[in-house]
Amino acid sequence: MKISRNKVKGFFVDTFIFVIGGCLYSVAVNCFLSKNNILNGGFTGIATILNYLFDLPIGTVIFIMNIPLFLIAFKKLGAQFVLRTVWATFISSTLIDFGVILPVYNNDLLLSSLFGGALVGVSLGIIFIRNATTGGVDIIAKLVQLKHPQISIGRSILVFDAVIVILGGIVYRNFESMLYASVVIFVSSQVLDYVIFGVSRGVTIMIITEKSDEIKNMIFTDLDRGVTVLKAQGGYSGKDKNVLLCACFDNQTQKFIKKIKSADENAFFIVTQSKQIVGNGFMR
Repeated sequence: MKISRNKVKGFFVDTFIFVIGGCLYSVAVNCFLSKNNILNGGFTGIATILNYLFDLPIGTVIFIMNIPLFLIAFKKLGAQFVLRTVWATFISSTLIDFGVILPVYNNDLLLSSLFGGALVGVSLGIIFIRNATTGGVDIIAKLVQLKHPQISIGRSILVFDAVIVILGGIVYRNFESMLYASVVIFVSSQVLDYVIFGVSRGVTIMIITEKSDEIKNMIFTDLDRGVTVLKAQGGYSGKDKNVLLCACFDNQTQKFIKKIKSADENAFFIVTQSKQIVGNGFMR
């Protein structure tokens, strides 16, 4: 079977990204978290507990725990995604056990939690961008959602991580370790979002107004944003109306609101946070 040049190039790009992500993850685990008895979520948290109790290598334990999940997910989630995840997990697990030469930081546990969580978020983010994960809870959450669509992936991960944090507090016999673990999980999730979606998030604004033409032109000229006109009908009045739909960056929101109110003080509008806006003037 002939392998195309693009596939070979993609494999080496993936490997390069996975090595960078694995190095950052390894630094987070070995330099900031595990030696300070601070847990990360997921299988890494379980492996850190087993390392504390039985001195088992963290990376090796992570990979072994993932093997059954890889076999189950191969049919459920697709071969390409699972093979990428196997490779990314193998690289990161190997680097956790053998790739760290930096000293352990143990001067301030809060700083360890913050920097450890930030590094975890960055490392996972750049691996996720290449359509892979480091296995563990991410795969479990995807499998759970396939069987129970009403359960979100985020909720499954949150429940699993909460159980690990509580278990860590019991094993370490230290309530503070649970608090620091919570900091790690929160920081890593926020940084992960920033890596994937970007720092500049936007908002979506829906405007119901009797002065749709005036506000539409104002958005074009004064705010330099596009707008989509949706045809609607009042539920109570039965009158035909226009609903204006537009998107802007966070820092433009207050300006939008002031302009809308100045054009029509009776306008009804809804502002919702948007993690990602793709298109002209935003992310491509």
